[in-house]
Amino acid sequence: MKLPNLKLFVTTIFSLGVMTSVNAQQAKAKPQENSLLAAALKKSQELPSKSLFYIDNVESTFDAVKEVPSGNIKNVMVLTDDKIKKKFKEKGITQIVMVNTKK
Repeated sequence: MKLPNLKLFVTTIFSLGVMTSVNAQQAKAKPQENSLLAAALKKSQELPSKSLFYIDNVESTFDAVKEVPSGNIKNVMVLTDDKIKKKFKEKGITQIVMVNTKK
């Protein structure tokens, strides 16, 4: 390989390496979304008055549950129909969303 071609080759390889490094740094890891929670929130948007929300066993709101960072969620439990106690069914509640956070 002639010297000018070698220079061009080395410059090209170096440029590709720098571009790859920059692209890797720009790509941010998105926190993993909890699909069960996402489905429950979507359902509650359709029927907002028929859902109850709890965060760490304290009654909460739809907006508060949406604001919990997915990285802070320990587990999610969604109770529907047969699992809901009679007192909630009498009030027309169709789903209860319980979110436990990492403490």
